[in-house]
Amino acid sequence: MKMWSWKTWSVIWCALLILSGWLSVPLPADTRSPSKGQLVYVPVYSHIYYGDKMHSFNLGITLSLRNTETTRPIEIVSVKYYDENGKLVRDYVPPAVTLEPLAAVRFHVRESDVSAGSEACFLVRWRAPQKVSPPVIEGLMIGTLLNQGISFTATGRVLEEY
Repeated sequence: MKMWSWKTWSVIWCALLILSGWLSVPLPADTRSPSKGQLVYVPVYSHIYYGDKMHSFNLGITLSLRNTETTRPIEIVSVKYYDENGKLVRDYVPPAVTLEPLAAVRFHVRESDVSAGSEACFLVRWRAPQKVSPPVIEGLMIGTLLNQGISFTATGRVLEEY
């Protein structure tokens, strides 16, 4: 096995420091309006590139859906995973999944699965019989190699409101 040079490790270390700085920036308070349903886009990354030679660093992906309602369930109608060309790779939710108040569910893409390319995404459709607090929908990417590790999140963006 070829050992990485100190320059390679320096690049990885700098990238980790920069990402940790971005992740520590305070976010504004949640101002989401109640909704009866949404279509949510979540960007995810199966691998990232680093260094001048564009080496890849594989990442495992966890899509997390959290019902923020304290008294009412919501229904997850579909969770679809698309590749970087917009083609459907995997349909995670037939049939629909009910998320009880404050419950969560997750969907995972293995670190070794880079079939969707680096710039993949999830489309999540959820609904409720009456207006509720929208769920928190995030992608968590994490990878480790030798003594190095990296993790970061991506927040879902609403494409359609029902």
